[in-house]
Amino acid sequence: MLKTARRIHAMRTQEVAPYAQLYPLLLAEVPEIMAEWDRSTQDLPWSALEEAERQNNLASVITRVIDCAMSDATRELRVDAMIAAACSHGASRRSQGMEVASLFREYDLLRAATWGLLSRMVSSPTSFSAIFIIDGLLSVATRATVLGYHSLEMKSNGLWAGHLDELRKTVRS
Repeated sequence: MLKTARRIHAMRTQEVAPYAQLYPLLLAEVPEIMAEWDRSTQDLPWSALEEAERQNNLASVITRVIDCAMSDATRELRVDAMIAAACSHGASRRSQGMEVASLFREYDLLRAATWGLLSRMVSSPTSFSAIFIIDGLLSVATRATVLGYHSLEMKSNGLWAGHLDELRKTVRS
């Protein structure tokens, strides 16, 4: 068992090696990603929110997505933290009165802001590889946000745990 764990850890370390320098730089740019997101939401539903509530905990979600993509922490820790942040974001958006459809637009803008920053930070093919991984994780985070948005119903119907497990399984690394 220990031998298998070491092999898996070594594979993960090798997988994130190309991002070793990019990882801390990208984390440091989360405020810029969120500033770009904020600039692109001026005429959308979030603009009606108070500025302090507009971004909600979306910065935490993109931070956890970056961690999940590039950190060498254990898979369980990375995936659980990302899903928890996204579910929390969805529940918060519901309490703010946002419609489900706005969640998808929100993530589309987050993707665009992240892609723009990555393409300015590093050249291809590293930027393409990084955004490919991050984009896949943003898809999982979007699903988790919608799940969190409907958490009360999912829990009352006994569906919550099963859907969380399904989300966890969709993350490759």
